[in-house]
Amino acid sequence: MRWTPPASGGTLRYRVPLDRRRQGGNAPGNAAFVGERFAIFRGDAAFPVKSWRRARGSTLDGELAIRLPRNWSLVTPYLPDGAGRLPIRNPGKRLPRPIGWITAGDLGTRRDVIAGIEITVTAPRGLRMERIAMLGLLRWTLPELVPELAPGKDRPPGARYISIVAAAEPMWLGALSAPNSIFVHANRPLISENGTSTVLHEMVHVLLADLDTPRDEDWIDEGLAEYLSLRALKDSGTISAARYESAIGGFRRRGAQATSLRTASSSGPVTARAVAIFHDLDLELRKATGGRQTVATLVRDFLEADRQASLASLRAAAGRSLGRPPRALRADAVPGLD
Repeated sequence: MRWTPPASGGTLRYRVPLDRRRQGGNAPGNAAFVGERFAIFRGDAAFPVKSWRRARGSTLDGELAIRLPRNWSLVTPYLPDGAGRLPIRNPGKRLPRPIGWITAGDLGTRRDVIAGIEITVTAPRGLRMERIAMLGLLRWTLPELVPELAPGKDRPPGARYISIVAAAEPMWLGALSAPNSIFVHANRPLISENGTSTVLHEMVHVLLADLDTPRDEDWIDEGLAEYLSLRALKDSGTISAARYESAIGGFRRRGAQATSLRTASSSGPVTARAVAIFHDLDLELRKATGGRQTVATLVRDFLEADRQASLASLRAAAGRSLGRPPRALRADAVPGLD
């Protein structure tokens, strides 16, 4: 449907089902759930907008209000103002509508400020969820990551407030980021057996929410999230250098199966190939510049300039730092893109 608000204002009322199964993929489970004790869903599903236009000179403001069952509490991607209202402030130029993870119910929440970002970790009470351990992991790793990505002095990238929400069955056994927020299944380990961290991977996605990449080059988004999170684990001492190298070797072996990186949804061998590419590019930059330039500082430059990060622009930016074309981004290293 299409709605045109009257010049004098208007009200649109509708009903939308929020409880739904996850579509596609190999892992079964819900993408959202509404039950008697708690609810968890994305604002995008409750306030769906396919496209929108506004008159020249007009402004848009959004405010979220939710009526809750008695004794329920609410956690959203938005901080309340002094009057207790929830003004919607989304990254970049996004429409001011709720688009992140929202949870409500009998909840337990822990909060901390880490690397200049207020972070909350929330899950239903009674659910085994390592809230403090998760904050501990982020306290070790984010100080290694945020300063390199920060596009301005003392200003964290992406967000000043990030909400992490968790649940168990019937939710999907995975994790997914959205602006200012992350969902992670309560049974996901903080650090996996291969040395990677799901929650830190999604945290990088939130920090890089304003990074513009081509629609068919999702290897850049997923490769950066996995590589930068893995590098932060190593640099913080959370994992050893030997375990880091072992993880990179595993990505390199799996990535050898990728025949093309051109895709709108990177996963499996494509993402693994991307991790190896960014690892090799990082080594090139560090060696040529004495550590002054890294993949993280390269990404920060794209954020500061509000430029699209494509293969071509990454090649050009890295080439200026190296004084030559980067070997890590040569045609045979990035199959299917030239």
